[in-house]
Amino acid sequence: MRYDNPELVEILSAEYVLGTLKGAARRRFEQLVAQKPSWLLSIQWWERHLHVMVDTLPAQPPHARVWANIQTQLFNKSASREKSATPWSALFKFLSTAIVASVATFLILQSPKEAVTEQYEAVAMLSSKTAESGWHLSLKQNEAGEARINAYSLASLVQKPSNAYELWLLPENSAKPISLGLLPQRGDKTLEVPSAVLAQFKNSNLAVSIEPVGGSPTGQPTGDVVYQGQLINVKKGLNS
Repeated sequence: MRYDNPELVEILSAEYVLGTLKGAARRRFEQLVAQKPSWLLSIQWWERHLHVMVDTLPAQPPHARVWANIQTQLFNKSASREKSATPWSALFKFLSTAIVASVATFLILQSPKEAVTEQYEAVAMLSSKTAESGWHLSLKQNEAGEARINAYSLASLVQKPSNAYELWLLPENSAKPISLGLLPQRGDKTLEVPSAVLAQFKNSNLAVSIEPVGGSPTGQPTGDVVYQGQLINVKKGLNS
């Protein structure tokens, strides 16, 4: 499969956000995103546009058989497997894929991707040692030099309700990590970046440690480092 095909990246990103990209294919896509951080722009574009679409659609009560099917899948797996082999099930899967591809193609043609790229200075994927992705980050800087990081938690993130995940900047020429704030375990969060800290981003790495709820009590990492990554420039300005 040629992952350098821009339209393929768009379709995979759309399926990822919709949740129709599952299992090994989803894990493979997350691994590829960790290697190609610029793909995060595509994911973020789909998140914004599909969420807007969902918000504008009126709520519809599900049919009674939907709940019956859920009960069957939860408590009668053998029956669920038998049903999954029916022609109707195959047809539904085909139509779902076709709809995703059609929506993706339509929105790709309607959207100027350059406008998405211009919104961010840099992006990053934070991954564990086993290549499981936890967050994707995007850094934006305004004309006044003020910067913020938008952090989006991913479905593969291991949640720890009794702890906090703290994001650290590891400056190239400093032995001390700099805290950038606590990362969300669900949804997204904006982290403000002081201008003095922003100046140290060049050639620096990012790390995430497990901390007590509320963050590190010492101002330095106290728990294990479980995710790492690096901001990759998507336009001139941050490290140029």
